[in-house]
Amino acid sequence: MSKAKTIFDSMVFRGLVPDVVSYSSLLNGYCKSLKIDEAMDLFNEITRKGLKPNVVTYNTMIQGLFRVGRCGDARKLFDEMHGKGQMPDQLTYGIILKGLCSNHQIEEALSLFHLMCDSKLNMDIVVYNILIDGASKCGKLDIAKALFKDLTNKGLHPSARTYNVMIGGLCREGLVGDAKDLFLKMEESGCPPNNVTYNVLLQGYLKNKHNDDVEMLLHEMDGRCYSLDATTLALLLNQIAAGLLHNTLLEMISKLVPKELMDSP
Repeated sequence: MSKAKTIFDSMVFRGLVPDVVSYSSLLNGYCKSLKIDEAMDLFNEITRKGLKPNVVTYNTMIQGLFRVGRCGDARKLFDEMHGKGQMPDQLTYGIILKGLCSNHQIEEALSLFHLMCDSKLNMDIVVYNILIDGASKCGKLDIAKALFKDLTNKGLHPSARTYNVMIGGLCREGLVGDAKDLFLKMEESGCPPNNVTYNVLLQGYLKNKHNDDVEMLLHEMDGRCYSLDATTLALLLNQIAAGLLHNTLLEMISKLVPKELMDSP
């Protein structure tokens, strides 16, 4: 970041006038480094220099504020964006919704979502995925289920990501049977489970002590040439060490460990 700031300052020193794109690039660096106060100072400098922040500038700053939990400031900036005639795009709304959900403000996220629907904005599957994921992680599984059901009414089709977050949410609430039913429905719906789906369901089985289903799922993963992620692998090894799973599974598990995990210390 310091190198980028040095280059930026040298431009100014040589009499070059940075444009909004240059400011936005530096702003992005500050936000990714979680240097939000420096980012806000730079954002305010844009208008002081007579420049007008564009939608990318606002999106970057709003996302940075959410990352450090400054939801109120993010919402104020979103309102300012409206007030200054800068129209939010689909990405802006995605950032706001994800930021609110990540900070456990699911009710506020839903209010914004309903406003978006009333404004006839194009609701795509990405927006639904953000809300379904946020609701399920906040323990609002009833809301997640309602949103999932609403997809059909909106003419949208669940993606693998949609199924994955729903299966994860059901498993977190101990509804492993419902999670398994949804997993089986994926193939029927023309959206086959992917590597993430298998890991999510396997973690659900392990955390909820549905150990009888574990071996069958491992065999399926092997048949599809899928692999275990680090979390699933750790859970499996812990269960074996605790005597909850038979150590004969180790041979199968070794076939499902990706090379990068084998090479890690």
